Amino acid sequence: MHAAAPRPWYREPWPWFLIALPLIAVVASFYTIYLATRAPDSLVTDHYYKKGLAVGGDIQRERHAQALHLTGVMSVAAGRIDLKLNQPIAQDTLRLTLRHPLSNQKDVQIDLHRNASGLYSAFSPPLEAVRYRVHVETADWRLAGVWVPGTMLTLEPGV
Repeated sequence: MHAAAPRPWYREPWPWFLIALPLIAVVASFYTIYLATRAPDSLVTDHYYKKGLAVGGDIQRERHAQALHLTGVMSVAAGRIDLKLNQPIAQDTLRLTLRHPLSNQKDVQIDLHRNASGLYSAFSPPLEAVRYRVHVETADWRLAGVWVPGTMLTLEPGV
């Protein structure tokens, strides 16, 4: 009887399986490096000290809004943003900032203008269905809240 000739190594499945494991790890590490270098981390700033000092100014604006007992209700319907404050103020224009939770490049800043009825409004750009951090402010005070498109938002100081 003849013994069967051994098959070459490349015809066996186990060497390929053992080669595939480290190869998959190498490919996955290169993909991870690609993902990490594709876009800079927007949460890290080079000016952290200056931003830390600016926090005190922000707190003062929120305290001023608390002293005024100022609140507001924001709604978005039919491509229009409306803001109603609980009391009249002197400013004709307010700055509305919608901060995207994942990318500061998707943040939206809009100037709201007061109409004859005292309502502040502007046209709304298309917005993603995410939780936005909302700030309505002037040079003297600031209101804030967290908003999901499709709902109404009550803005208060100190949020």
